[in-house]
Amino acid sequence: MLPLDATSNLSDLHPPIGDGVEFLLQIQLNSYSCGGLVIGATSHHRVADGQSMSNFFTSWANMVRRGTGPHPPPFLDREAIVVPRNLPRVEFNHREVEFRPPVDSLHEATDPTATCKVENLKVFFPSDFIARLKALVPERRCSTFEVLLAHLWRGISKARGLPESQVTKVRVAVNGRARMRPVVPAEFFGNLVLWAHPTATVRELAAEGGGLANAVRIIHEAVERVDDRYFRSFIDFGEVECGDMEATAPATGSMLCPNLEVDSWLRFNFHELDFGSGGPCSFLPPNLPVEGLMLFVPSTKEKGGVDVFMALAAEHVGLFKENCYSLY
Repeated sequence: MLPLDATSNLSDLHPPIGDGVEFLLQIQLNSYSCGGLVIGATSHHRVADGQSMSNFFTSWANMVRRGTGPHPPPFLDREAIVVPRNLPRVEFNHREVEFRPPVDSLHEATDPTATCKVENLKVFFPSDFIARLKALVPERRCSTFEVLLAHLWRGISKARGLPESQVTKVRVAVNGRARMRPVVPAEFFGNLVLWAHPTATVRELAAEGGGLANAVRIIHEAVERVDDRYFRSFIDFGEVECGDMEATAPATGSMLCPNLEVDSWLRFNFHELDFGSGGPCSFLPPNLPVEGLMLFVPSTKEKGGVDVFMALAAEHVGLFKENCYSLY
């Protein structure tokens, strides 16, 4: 049997990450006696973001199947994209948003969940359920990503038992290709991702009759603020800032509660991965090593459906499963 369960330990299917050595890309091919093939990959996020890796894999599959190179070819001229203004103009507080404070200023973690057991799970949301969620927000035309994230933000906050006064936020990956001006080619190969941080109180998310709409609005507005102006400011920040800084990406083993982090692969072309024997029967991320981390992936079960991979504290999983399909 192929290990397609999200709770399975998939670490053996991926190339090992060596201590002190940062490889740009590693591929591991795992063949099975049934004829199945699992392709495990690890890549360095500073070199390529999710869309770049999606383009890489689909181009690789096309070359194997057809013997032709990628069309259109990858856009590799990073200096044409990441150009500081003259004069550089830093308009946002990137030092505190995108980077960690100096180590000596960090406070010791006091979160009691820091030692909790974390459980990985996959939840399938069919297209008709997503349509019903959207119908609950008639005043706004919202995307699948926005309404599903809003639903999960509310449901996970409830499962965690957070008080109404608790402030909670979501770290949302934002692709800059379509947001920068001029628009960056979709074939740009590199990392063009920054982060939005929708923030709300649990009371706002749980408001009867309006909590879902509140969450959708907060998510939409936060993502909209990460626009061309924001990306240009970040580029200028990189030009004028000196010294090493550590990005705010959570470390392995971190507990994000009461917050969340989400990546969306809903627009990536993984279903076009055909090496000659048909498309993939499943697409799985490795085990998620951070509590509160979520990944949205197009479902292989149904067009328009979404598989959500997530890591939650084990004590919160039961209540989350009870309510994850509730419309409230």
